[in-house]
Amino acid sequence: MEDINIAEKYTLCMLKEKKNLYEMRVKPYIIVSMIIEMMINGNLEIIDKDKVKLNEKEPTASYNKKIYEIIKNVKKDEVPLKSILMSICFGFSTKDLKTIVKLLIESMRENKIITIESKKGLLGEKEVINIDENKFKDIIGEVKTEFLENGKLTEDTILLVSLLSSNRSLKNIFSKYEIEEIKNKLEKIKDTEIAKKVKIAQATINFMNAYITTMVTNV
Repeated sequence: MEDINIAEKYTLCMLKEKKNLYEMRVKPYIIVSMIIEMMINGNLEIIDKDKVKLNEKEPTASYNKKIYEIIKNVKKDEVPLKSILMSICFGFSTKDLKTIVKLLIESMRENKIITIESKKGLLGEKEVINIDENKFKDIIGEVKTEFLENGKLTEDTILLVSLLSSNRSLKNIFSKYEIEEIKNKLEKIKDTEIAKKVKIAQATINFMNAYITTMVTNV
């Protein structure tokens, strides 16, 4: 579904699992999904898997604009990915993270990927996010078509699978057999134009995964 961005697809999968978007093993992947999304769209480059360099082309999605602005304000040609994640996800202030998540949720609501309703609780009213189950099924259907039915592989789907694999969510969506087939298909991607971008993104995800594991262990 090309009308839904990588970050929105990944977040929809997390919401389907009833995940809190501010969890230690969820929030950094959301940020990295946005950075990868901007790389695919030509807004930035990923250098040596762990540094980000902005291009002049600014992003259109509101949540990506916020991250672009944060990186730009560092005023360095190349900004370490660790610094970005530390600033947004693991720093003392959660202001930027909350702003980015709010913009993401609003974008998903406008695109009718989710709906938001108010419900009364013990501590007063709270917002409840409901996902569009049909859109979720469509996204998972795309993964199955591309990975299990010899469909044409696309960047978005490969990277979504990589993100879900890194934070151990594949097992909550696919069967053991399907996961094995998906991982085998990933190994067989040839050195094509799509593979070059995917390899950069996957190397970044792997780097970030190791960094997050260290952060979570030290908390």
